[in-house]
Amino acid sequence: MEKTVYFLFTLVLALMPLIGSSRAEDLTLELMGGSAYNFPTPLLVKQGGYPNLQFNAQYDTKPFGPYTPYYSWRISLWDKEEAWEISQVHHRIFLTNPPPEIQVFAIHFGYNYFFLGHAWKKAGLIYHLGIGPIVSNPENTVRGQKLRNLGTGLFDAGYDFSGVGVEASLSKNLYFAQNCFISLEAAFIAGWAWWVPVANGYADVPNLGLHGHIGTGLSF
Repeated sequence: MEKTVYFLFTLVLALMPLIGSSRAEDLTLELMGGSAYNFPTPLLVKQGGYPNLQFNAQYDTKPFGPYTPYYSWRISLWDKEEAWEISQVHHRIFLTNPPPEIQVFAIHFGYNYFFLGHAWKKAGLIYHLGIGPIVSNPENTVRGQKLRNLGTGLFDAGYDFSGVGVEASLSKNLYFAQNCFISLEAAFIAGWAWWVPVANGYADVPNLGLHGHIGTGLSF
């Protein structure tokens, strides 16, 4: 998923010389950092040969690392006061209350939300709704069995389609130049990842979070 960030950053740099003098927002590109508060949610772990583990899980986001930080990007195609959008939220969760059977449980290479959404402008604010797949890349050790997921999943890199997520958010664009702005956003995101691999099994990992984003954007 790091390649996604590099591609978007390169695309923005390549398009900067094409920016005109108009403030018309036919297309906006945004790249943001952020973090999230994760509400406690049920975690179910099924592992062959053992009883199921089920408990109310608590997670930390650790937005700045280790590994790839939390980030989000969005591309919006506007028609007057409404837009169709595609976006990604690279969320990260680290279990903070593991039972003795779980030595490590994290999805920090990405509890990745990919959204197709719609947006509306009203009274200087932008309202967003989106829905789409969750692609996860976990790290875990359960009952001493470490997950080995390299060479599996998408791109043989351990990424798997794991579930579905929905998003509702409110954002504000603060222009500091003709076509450049600071983006501020608050979002509620809910996901149900019912297929997250563990060694000899899988985990059902829903997530509910309040997310805050800040970043920069360009309008064309």
